[in-house]
Amino acid sequence: MALTNQEIEQYLQSTKRILLATVTEDNKADVRILGAIATDGFKTYFSTATNARKVAQIEKNPNVAIYFEAPGQEFPNYVNATLYGKAKKLTCEKGIEKATALIKEKLPKFELTADKSIFVVEPEEIKIFNSSAELAQDKIQIVKI
Repeated sequence: MALTNQEIEQYLQSTKRILLATVTEDNKADVRILGAIATDGFKTYFSTATNARKVAQIEKNPNVAIYFEAPGQEFPNYVNATLYGKAKKLTCEKGIEKATALIKEKLPKFELTADKSIFVVEPEEIKIFNSSAELAQDKIQIVKI
């Protein structure tokens, strides 16, 4: 059975770390783990050092994939989600304040300093893998946003 949008949002919220995939200058995938993250519905926010390679990669090609895997799962009840969208650096003060507050809810020691930037990814599509689905064709669910 497919997960509802509300169940997907709760799952994304329960994830403590994400894997962020960007595209390098020579068109290769580059993946790293991030912990300064938050979600708001299907939107994903993350903080990173302003001078990080991922920032330059996103500026050149904003297409990203974000892999979510909630902690403590075991088969046969295992779920993961991959969110596909475009990353954008937040520049609006109100948006930065909201994202910072959301990140602090998950990571209370987080501080937004002058050398950090916050990005938002608004998904175009989310792929869900649900190992507990009874039928093989139901194990993968694609949600178009």
